[in-house]
Amino acid sequence: MCSFSSIIKYLLFHFHLIFITFFISPFDPVNKNANTEPLPAKEDKDDDDDEKGGEGGPKPMPPFSSMFILSTTNPFRRACHYICTLRYFEMCILLVIAMSSIALAAEDPVWPESPRNNVLRYFDYVFTGVFTFEMLIKMVDLGLVLHQGSYFRDLWNILDFIVVSGALVAFAFTSKGKDISTIKSLRVLRVLRPLKTIKRLPKLKAVFDCVVNSLKNVLNILIVYLLFMFIFAVVAVQLFKGRFFYCTDESKEFERDCRGEYLVYEHDNEVKAQKREWKKYDFHYDNVAWALLTLFTVSTGEGWPQVLKHSVDATYENRGPSPGYRMEMSIFYVVYFVVFPFFFVNIFVALIIITFQEQGDKMMEDYSLEKNERACIDFAINARPLTRHMPQNKLSFQYRMWEFVVSPPFEYTIMAMIALNTVVLMMKYDGASETYEAVLANLNIVFTSLFSMECVLKIIAFGVLNYFKDAWNIFDCVTVLGSITDILVTELGVRSRI
Repeated sequence: MCSFSSIIKYLLFHFHLIFITFFISPFDPVNKNANTEPLPAKEDKDDDDDEKGGEGGPKPMPPFSSMFILSTTNPFRRACHYICTLRYFEMCILLVIAMSSIALAAEDPVWPESPRNNVLRYFDYVFTGVFTFEMLIKMVDLGLVLHQGSYFRDLWNILDFIVVSGALVAFAFTSKGKDISTIKSLRVLRVLRPLKTIKRLPKLKAVFDCVVNSLKNVLNILIVYLLFMFIFAVVAVQLFKGRFFYCTDESKEFERDCRGEYLVYEHDNEVKAQKREWKKYDFHYDNVAWALLTLFTVSTGEGWPQVLKHSVDATYENRGPSPGYRMEMSIFYVVYFVVFPFFFVNIFVALIIITFQEQGDKMMEDYSLEKNERACIDFAINARPLTRHMPQNKLSFQYRMWEFVVSPPFEYTIMAMIALNTVVLMMKYDGASETYEAVLANLNIVFTSLFSMECVLKIIAFGVLNYFKDAWNIFDCVTVLGSITDILVTELGVRSRI
C-alpha cells in the first residue's frame, strides 16, 4: 500500500500545480457594468451554439453551483473543468481502460499469490487511482445530481461510479480474503463512452440511430419468427416424436432386443464386452420445447447434417434407425431452411437497410430538393461518357474490322460459344473413356482457338492501347492466355509420358 500512497501523492502534486496555474491565471471576470440589452436574433443563436459547445468545441461548464459551494467562477472548479475538456484526456482514459482490461485477462486464476498477480496488483492500484481521479474531478466539474447536466444524471457516469466504488471496496476487503475483483471487468464497458461523440458526426449519428430504431422494429418480426418456429416445431413433433432412439448395439433395432451385452473390438485388437443401452439422440422432437431447441440449432447451420441424418434414418416409435429409411423427410429441412435461414435473415437485413434510408431522409427534410431530385443531380454530376474507340478512316482495313467486332451478330456468336464452352466443361466426369476425354480435349482446343481469334480481331480493331484500357478485355486476354498455357502444359505432359 506504500506504493499506492506514493501514486496518490504524485497525482495530487500535479493537480495542485494545475490549480495554482489557474488560480494565478487572468480569468475574465464578470463585468457587472456591461450592457445587458438583448442581442439580435442571429447573435442569440450564436450564443446558444456556444452554450451547447459549438460544432467541435469542448462542452461548457454547467451554469450551476457544484455541491452548493463551488460556483462557475471558482478556480478549483475551473481547473477541474479544464482537465476534463483537454483534447487528449478522454483518449488517455480509454488507454488506461484498455491496459486495465489486459491486466485483468493476464491474472492467474489458479494461483492468486503468484508473482505475476503480485505485479499486476500494483498496476491495479495505479489504474484505480486514475479512475478515482477522473471520477472526482468530473464530480467537481459537473456537480452531483440536483441540476441538469450533473454527474449522476448520465448513465455512463453512474457505471463509472459503480466500477470505481467496487474496486475501492475490493481493496478495503483484500486483507479479509474476499475476492470481488471481478467487478472491475465492468470497466471495459467504459469504452462505449466515445459513442457520445457520435452526435457531432452526422453520418455516424445516422448509423447509430439506424441501429437503435432497428432494434425497436425487430420486435414485430421476432413475433412472426417465433410463430413460424412454433408451427414447424409442432409439425416436427408429429413427424419424429419417439423416433430418435437407438441401441448402442447397431445390430439391434427394437427396444425389446436391446438387452444384455455385446462385443466391441478396440483399436489394439482387444475384445471388450459392453452393455446394450437404449438411448436417445442429444437433439430430438419428443416435445415442442425440445423441437424448438433442435430447430434453432438447425437454423444456426452448425451440426444440422447430423440431425438431418437422424431424421432420414428414423423408422417408427420404439424402433432403431435404418439408413435412408425415409428420404422424403429431407424436404422438411429444405422448406425450413428456405423460410428461416434465408427468408427471415433477409428480412432483418432489409429492415436495417430501410431504417437507414428513413434516417437519411429525415436528415434531408430541411433541404428544398426531394430525394429523387437529389438523386438526379448526383447522377448528372457523377456521370461520365462512355469511351468508344472508333478508327477515323472509314476506308481502312482497321475500320472494317472494328465494324465487324462491334456488330450484334459477332457479339451473339461469342455469347453462344461461351455457353457451349460452359456445357463442355460440365460434361467431365470420373471414369470416362479415353475417347470421350479426347473429344472433350479437342473441343477445348477449338474453343480456345476461337477465343484467341476474338482477342486478335479486337486488338486489330481497337489498337493495343485502346484494347487494354477496358478491364473486360484484360480479363478476356488473361483467360485466353491461361487456357493456352493449360493446353500446352497438358500436351507436354502427355508426350512426356509417352
